[in-house]
Amino acid sequence: MTAFIILAIVALVGGIGVVVAPEPVHSALFLIVSIISLALFYILLSAEFLAAAQVIIYAGAIMVLFLFVVTLLTAGKEDREPPESLVGQRVTAGILALLAGGGLAVLGVVYPSRRIPLGLPAQFGNLRGMGNVLWGPDFLYLAAVAMMLLTGAVGVLVVNRPHRLAEANPRVEEQK
Repeated sequence: MTAFIILAIVALVGGIGVVVAPEPVHSALFLIVSIISLALFYILLSAEFLAAAQVIIYAGAIMVLFLFVVTLLTAGKEDREPPESLVGQRVTAGILALLAGGGLAVLGVVYPSRRIPLGLPAQFGNLRGMGNVLWGPDFLYLAAVAMMLLTGAVGVLVVNRPHRLAEANPRVEEQK
């Protein structure tokens, strides 16, 4: 129980850090903290394969892709766009987050001993069970997610390309 509470606090701090970090790279680092704490939750549930997959796939590959896209999007952004003013939206989001967190805390106090029935499969977390899920009838969803990530990365390259060409060669703007 102590490990769960410590991991919950770490995951919560990481999640809050993702939202309030001023720089996108710092936000990505907080997201890695949250991902690793989720992997440790999987270890507490005796799902070692899911924990390893969480770290390798999300903290490794997806975060590298995310940082690559953030780097491409923010390169020279100060020169191209005026600063955004999101003061009202940030306050509203903060109030909504506090209300949602308070509601969850109230539910935890009102129903402290209720167990949530989990319909976990018999082979939850081991290699055979995960293989059946990933390469079974749901493989199409896995392939669709991979295609969406690839399309997003190519889209960032295409959207960002004219700005880089115009900065490198001022005559490109004159020809348009």
